[in-house]
Amino acid sequence: MQLPKSLTTRTFAVIGFSVFIYAAVAFFAGWGELWAELKGFPTSLMAPVALLSLLNYGLRFWRWEVFLRALGVRLPCRESLGLYFATYLMVITPGKVGEVFKAGILRERYGVSLGLGLPIVLAERVYDFLAVLILAVGGVFFWPGSLTGLTTGLLAAACIQLLLLLFQARPVRRRLVGKVASSPLLSRYQVGIDESSETLARLMGLRLGAPALLVTVVAWLGEGIGLWLICRGLNFDIPAGQALFVYAAGTIIGSLSFLPGGLGGTEATIIWLLQSLAMARPLAATAALLVRLFTLWLAVVVGLFFFLANRHLFANTADESPPGLQPKSD
Repeated sequence: MQLPKSLTTRTFAVIGFSVFIYAAVAFFAGWGELWAELKGFPTSLMAPVALLSLLNYGLRFWRWEVFLRALGVRLPCRESLGLYFATYLMVITPGKVGEVFKAGILRERYGVSLGLGLPIVLAERVYDFLAVLILAVGGVFFWPGSLTGLTTGLLAAACIQLLLLLFQARPVRRRLVGKVASSPLLSRYQVGIDESSETLARLMGLRLGAPALLVTVVAWLGEGIGLWLICRGLNFDIPAGQALFVYAAGTIIGSLSFLPGGLGGTEATIIWLLQSLAMARPLAATAALLVRLFTLWLAVVVGLFFFLANRHLFANTADESPPGLQPKSD
């Protein structure tokens, strides 16, 4: 499955948008003060913060492998690593929808039907969102200020998870799938829709779901601790629970914005919440920029590295399936 030729153009467009966002943040915070805070950040903390993000990525890769094996899919370790991490380059697509290419590559290179591949990608996003929501709810108990302005976003996030729980009920799922498949546009995909819904329900069942959710919570907890370390490095004393809430709430609002990588929404929320804790504006902006550097942009760098090292996976490989993994018709 070849990546669209427009991907490079769109990536540079997002990078340009990012430059604009960060320039606006710098102007808002005061460029001189922001630069002084960035220069004063202890270099000794950079490695621990980066390692916490890498821990996040590693645990989520383990979850990817568990999902593949649960569905009877076995990939060579190197190719699984390459496929999984190369798509981190696409975290700057709106809602991370670019990661759907994993399902396409699984189909064309390894003969895994879209009815199995797409639910894996969707389940990953569901568990990520649910884990961050759990951390935000836990962080609320440590939050000393008002939640005005965040209530709507947190309620919307909770409603999404409630709908996903209802999807686990077979009668509800069958009824929903029946309505979707009855559409003239989708009726010919009835078999694929049925397979996808049953696969998603299996990936979200208790046997697979409980360990997957636990691992995902620990993964995102690492990045929340990263924000706490950054605040400490900026000489702002903040309890870990409050830092965790700030990071989780910022991530949720950014996700709900459906902007590429949550750009703008995540940074603005983190700055606003830190300021509500009496952190000076330049300091709050510095913390937001640093945490995004070690989370979002580190992921993009990791994705670029694996993409360049595994470009063969993204070539047109319809006729290059390994022995014993012949493509299946969907």
